[in-house]
Amino acid sequence: MGGIEKHLEKVSKTLIKKGHKVTVLTTKYNKDLTEEEIYKDIRIIRFNQPSIKYIGLVITWFSLLKYFKLIKKSDILHIHDAFSWYWPFKLIYPEKKVFITYHGRWGRYPIPFVDLVQKKIGAKLSSGVLAIGEYIPKHYGLNADIVSYGATDINKTTIDKDNNLIVYVGRLDKDIALDKIFEVFKRLKGYKIIFCGDGEFKEEAKKYGEVKGFVDPIPYLKKAKYCFASGYLTILEALANKCLTFASYDNSLQEDYYKLTPFNNFISVTGRPDETVKKLQYYERHPLIAKEKIEKGYKWTKEQTWKKMAGNYLTLWKKA
Repeated sequence: MGGIEKHLEKVSKTLIKKGHKVTVLTTKYNKDLTEEEIYKDIRIIRFNQPSIKYIGLVITWFSLLKYFKLIKKSDILHIHDAFSWYWPFKLIYPEKKVFITYHGRWGRYPIPFVDLVQKKIGAKLSSGVLAIGEYIPKHYGLNADIVSYGATDINKTTIDKDNNLIVYVGRLDKDIALDKIFEVFKRLKGYKIIFCGDGEFKEEAKKYGEVKGFVDPIPYLKKAKYCFASGYLTILEALANKCLTFASYDNSLQEDYYKLTPFNNFISVTGRPDETVKKLQYYERHPLIAKEKIEKGYKWTKEQTWKKMAGNYLTLWKKA
């Protein structure tokens, strides 16, 4: 479960349908996972990555060197976030075109200096940059060839909503302005709240509702009238399932994360819990206005398909 994981799976499957072959080279986050497997026609190769700062990166380089033939023969090399993994290969194959998608680490503020430097180096050494969100070029000071906001599948079934059900989807961590969302939940009465997520604030979340952990949120989004979202994929999935969607921010980076988007007018974004409560109560009193907002968000989201997202990658590769 996770936004980047789903993004990569959906894009890969779409590219395979178009006749391409896709190999994913990634870390073995669970020791029980196999080193190589075919998953939905996607070839996946995993290597062990130690969680040791700096030394771990050097070990990662040596781990990846055994795959130099795969890297050499691939027509397209596309990295997601971790361009530093590729640094030795840029020296080995200086003329080979390599591309990057920056999904960002928007929760960390101020942005760590190392993150800024690594992203700028990656953008400079890449043949093309795809940024998930306009906030990335603005706050990281880099140029993006294409800016996108992800994609989702549309729920085409009849939606029977529970007007008293609220779903929160995302990590239960301090970097997600979760304290403000908790403050909102503290002020709301008569609602059932479900958390689809996990993290350091898990026990705090249990004070306000039921914590499901990292599960597929779609069954809950289908039923919930309201969604409190922390990431783009969640927002798109909430809009696709006709939820009134809310987001909170703690700083200017988080504010831009939500507001510098084409769906800003379809969701409610605030930096203060009292404003969020007022907006939710306003939509309760004005169901026709709420319905109009939901339908506009749904209509926009229908156009954000994985086929369109895969098209962004093909366009980027053809540009270079």
